[in-house]
Amino acid sequence: MKSIITAVFLFLCINCSTAQFENTDIGARATGLNGAYTSLSNNSLAVFYNPSGLGQMKYREVSVFYSPSPFGLSDISTAALTYAEPLKFGTLGFGIRTYGFDLYRETNAILSYGNNFREKIFYGFNINYYNLKIQNYNTASAFGADIGAMAYITDFLRWGFFAKNISGTKIGASGEKLAQVYRTGLNAQPRNDLNMILEFEKDVKYPLSVRGGMEYSVNDFVDIRAGVGTEPTSFSGGLSIYYNNFQLDYAIYNYKDLGITNQGSLTFNFGGDKSRKLAKEQLKKAFLK
Repeated sequence: MKSIITAVFLFLCINCSTAQFENTDIGARATGLNGAYTSLSNNSLAVFYNPSGLGQMKYREVSVFYSPSPFGLSDISTAALTYAEPLKFGTLGFGIRTYGFDLYRETNAILSYGNNFREKIFYGFNINYYNLKIQNYNTASAFGADIGAMAYITDFLRWGFFAKNISGTKIGASGEKLAQVYRTGLNAQPRNDLNMILEFEKDVKYPLSVRGGMEYSVNDFVDIRAGVGTEPTSFSGGLSIYYNNFQLDYAIYNYKDLGITNQGSLTFNFGGDKSRKLAKEQLKKAFLK
């Protein structure tokens, strides 16, 4: 019965003004920061938040994310995979995200590229493939593009920018425009073990959202984080546990109208402790050269 109700709800959304492939947070680390990740993006999650951040990476990484029953609804489960491969000419990234259930399924596959200029200016782009499948109703697909930029302003401050669906891609016979979102913000890192982030997000169909997050490294094995957002009002928190090349992330998210949900990510970074140390020191080292 719940599946039928969910299917009817989704069908109504499709035929109203709400865009498919809505902007949602992916990855437990970024979700724990309430999505304030555009100006940090120093791992493979950059594929979804700011492809220019891939230019910061020096080690190969693969990460899987799963949210099986957001807000108690298994019919809107979300899963994602990200991969980053640093090369001499920049870093290539790949991401895939699925959302929904048997009657309604969204799939978004992303090919990303990020690079840098003198380790201080970063740029990148995404090529997206979107596929929407509604059982016994319709299947549609489309291609689109995103762009991103990042700059190290001082040895403790970086700026990031991301434009999602800058191509204005539409999908289906009705020409429904996919979510078009702009994000920008600052990441302050006064110490190697502390990140403080303030960002602004504007979906062209919704009011301006302000997001903030803080991340602290308790020791070499544990990070803790928290975040807050507006439009809609939301709170989040989470932690990471590191062991050799593995990173386990957990996030808890409280949405004003829907309640609390949980999610997790598992990451394997081929650089291990060296990659973790680099991420902490990279901003300051850029100004020592």
